[in-house]
Amino acid sequence: MKYQLDLLPKEYKSLPRDNLGIVLAFLTILVSISAIGSMSIKNHSELSGVQAQVDKVEAQVRDVVEKTSALQPPVNEINSLKSSINFINQNLDTPGSSLVDFLATLEASVPERVVITDINPKNFTNIRQSFTLTGEASTIFDVLEFAKRLEQSGKFSAMLKTTANAAQDEGSVQKFTLDFTYRATK
Repeated sequence: MKYQLDLLPKEYKSLPRDNLGIVLAFLTILVSISAIGSMSIKNHSELSGVQAQVDKVEAQVRDVVEKTSALQPPVNEINSLKSSINFINQNLDTPGSSLVDFLATLEASVPERVVITDINPKNFTNIRQSFTLTGEASTIFDVLEFAKRLEQSGKFSAMLKTTANAAQDEGSVQKFTLDFTYRATK
């Protein structure tokens, strides 16, 4: 014969059997695990969506940075233009001896059918020196017109050095050498 002593009070004996408690505990654990799993999956999908948006915004920021770096001013070109402007302004301060006046008068004196092929010396720091100019013209009269225009400008004294007739594909051309000096007005 077996003896069984039950020392628990009645209020603690609410569950009729132990198997039912195990099943309920198992169900509670299963529901908890599935809730944690579904929240983890939901958080992961939201996190990947937010990460995609962050990547997109970072790509836009990189594009903006690249575009702004491409828009930086060309410092070398700006400095070169500034020095050219300063050089021109310095020469415009004394128009009688300026390089601008020298070149403008020389250009205005060249007839339409005359082409200047070379000028020596190529250093224009001292424009009061003697220059030698070589070129080509349609006729000898165009060469003489060029020398006459230089003299009539009042700023050059010109002397025709050499002329030579050269054959071309469709006729002949007059090659010439001319010496001239710039007379700066004071």
